[in-house]
Amino acid sequence: MNLRITKTDPRAVVPAYGTPGSAAFDLTTIEDVAVPAGSQALLRTGLVFCIPEDHALLILARSSTFRKFGVILANGVGVIDSDYCGPEDEVLISVLNSGTEDVEIKSGSRVAQAMVIHRPKLTFEEGAPNAENRGGFGSTGGHGDGGV
Repeated sequence: MNLRITKTDPRAVVPAYGTPGSAAFDLTTIEDVAVPAGSQALLRTGLVFCIPEDHALLILARSSTFRKFGVILANGVGVIDSDYCGPEDEVLISVLNSGTEDVEIKSGSRVAQAMVIHRPKLTFEEGAPNAENRGGFGSTGGHGDGGV
């Protein structure tokens, strides 16, 4: 599958997979950003992605994001819809510094990764459940306490 991207800034880095077996490709920041302790910031990628219809782009933390940068993705997982593809619809990475020290993220840092997934369009219909109760939230562990 080809994925058309548009650079909104000449510093933007065309995404790449780290290894042949990588499920996601890296997203690179294009500006130095200071993230004060307890604050959120938006990191620019300088890229617009033209996601195919019936697909979505997921933005995920890299396994080293917190260890290297001291931040987490503020929204857990970012979801970019296929219709977010106008000339100014740059993909941004939302990060949260949950620590007590300010964090500096340098331009060129690979803070997040992304993958394109197929997204079927569902039709919702109301009706009765079609199975017996299996227990409360987090109860699949077999301990019967309804917890994790």
